[in-house]
Amino acid sequence: MTALGIVGCRVFEDEITHVLANGPDIDRIYIIENEENDGLLYKLESEGFEPVVLPFYKIKTDLKRSNEFSIIVQLQGMGLHIDPALLKSKTYTNVDLMSRLVDGILLFYGSCGQAFSRIQRDFAHKGCPIKPLQDRSTGESIKPVEDCIAAALGGNSNYRKILKNHSDTFFLTPMWAVNWKTVFRVGDKPPLGFEFTPEYMRELGYRKVAGINTKLSYESDFEKKIEEFAHNFGFEIIELEGSTEIVKKSYNQMRTMLRRPLKV
Repeated sequence: MTALGIVGCRVFEDEITHVLANGPDIDRIYIIENEENDGLLYKLESEGFEPVVLPFYKIKTDLKRSNEFSIIVQLQGMGLHIDPALLKSKTYTNVDLMSRLVDGILLFYGSCGQAFSRIQRDFAHKGCPIKPLQDRSTGESIKPVEDCIAAALGGNSNYRKILKNHSDTFFLTPMWAVNWKTVFRVGDKPPLGFEFTPEYMRELGYRKVAGINTKLSYESDFEKKIEEFAHNFGFEIIELEGSTEIVKKSYNQMRTMLRRPLKV
């Protein structure tokens, strides 16, 4: 038996569904019983999967001792990056639980303000490799992507080039666009003093919103939500071409690394 664990942000729901649905065969997918995973469960079912939904403590006894390849997924709330300490704490808890079940863990996060700069060292004693989404888009050394926007735009280098040309632009992937009111607590107490209002956004220099077209169709309201966002803040709308290459390559590299011993 080989098991790959995925711990990540809900913002990557679409990408996770895509790589699992379009990658090599998976014998079984386990979804941790948690409301943060409900959206992913629905999308995987729409692709014809029948994930097993269980709490962490019941999965170990359900894993078959065979050559099956299993995926175990635990997603976390969007917007945790606003509080790096909370993001690190929640992620470390889930990584610790996941490491007891799997042979390796793929983090569907980037560097996220260096919240995970020590995670591989901190969990080295577990003997379970842990890797964030990695940028292999240049000839330079492999590095974690900076964040979910960099992942959607094809890597850190391309992200920085786009930022130079669009310094007045707020970027939204489909999952961000569909959930922006919830994540930024519109109409509720703003997180850590961040006032998500038209006045504050203009004070920060934003004048446009970019919808990043990742070519994934799981969020049918993407364009409508971009228009809603633009209308709310008085922004111009632009569209940027996105990509799933970062997540596909990171997933395939991790899967290959874990499966290789079975082929010797």
